[in-house]
Amino acid sequence: MFEREPLLAKYSYPLKLIALIIIAVLSLLFTTIFGVVFAIPFFGFDVLESFGNTDMTNPDNIGFLKYSQIVSQIGLFIIPPILFAYWASRKTLTYLKLNIKPQLRFLLISTIIIFIALPFLGWIGEINQSMELPSFLSGFEDWMKKSEEEAAKLIMAFLNVKAVNAMLFNVFMIAIIPGIGEELLFRGVVLKLFKGWIRNYHIAIIISAVLFSALHLQFYGFLPRLLLGLLLGYMYVWSGSLWVPIFIHFMNNAFAIIYVYASGSTDILSSDVEAIGTSENTFIIGGSFIFLCFLMLIMLKWYRDTLPNSK
Repeated sequence: MFEREPLLAKYSYPLKLIALIIIAVLSLLFTTIFGVVFAIPFFGFDVLESFGNTDMTNPDNIGFLKYSQIVSQIGLFIIPPILFAYWASRKTLTYLKLNIKPQLRFLLISTIIIFIALPFLGWIGEINQSMELPSFLSGFEDWMKKSEEEAAKLIMAFLNVKAVNAMLFNVFMIAIIPGIGEELLFRGVVLKLFKGWIRNYHIAIIISAVLFSALHLQFYGFLPRLLLGLLLGYMYVWSGSLWVPIFIHFMNNAFAIIYVYASGSTDILSSDVEAIGTSENTFIIGGSFIFLCFLMLIMLKWYRDTLPNSK
């Protein structure tokens, strides 16, 4: 039986990128509409009013905000890359490199890397926090600070839970869904598109990391998240499996959630969760960076050993 060619197979890389953006926008729009309709039986007919409700003291409102978070993540990060991969190749798992079983050595060294990098990431975060925009952008800077304060309050409301089942739900919402979805989109599709377009995987990793950090809309956390995106990009390319960055992304987010829950301290919620495990000790920061580079070089050697011309 004659099988039609995938819809996006012959598109140029710029057109594929435009198609991805269109798919993401439409997916987010339709999932939001469906999410609102689906929410009515559970949250009542005033769900539309809940979108602008910033009352973090109301448990019902927090529940709806968590629901909205999940719906938007599915609409933006899960559905678009899957649809795009199918329309680009029909072999969705192969296109996204989900069919490749990760090697245990890559999983282990990547896990060590992400924890070793914490002091250095924290130091980069402090530099980012101290950055100031030019005076003519003061209005924009004030808006960014206010937006990030509101985002921090939302995270505090999400993470400040006492019950184990509530903590596990946070792991699902903040670690599992973003860990899978953001890697599908930024490493599985965006990085792949730019790698094919530019023919340089280093530049492709940088671009995907910049977009990954920028889409979070948090200027004062841009640099550490950019570095995290770079690490995840190299883990993906050098391991050859998308499961490696998915696992590491999940571990990074889940560790923060469990740490906050286990500490039982609300003080930790007032700071950036990604700063957990950081240090002000110069030697620790320097050692973190040196050890990070050393482990990345080991991973690079493993990658080069798999190349055809290395044998």
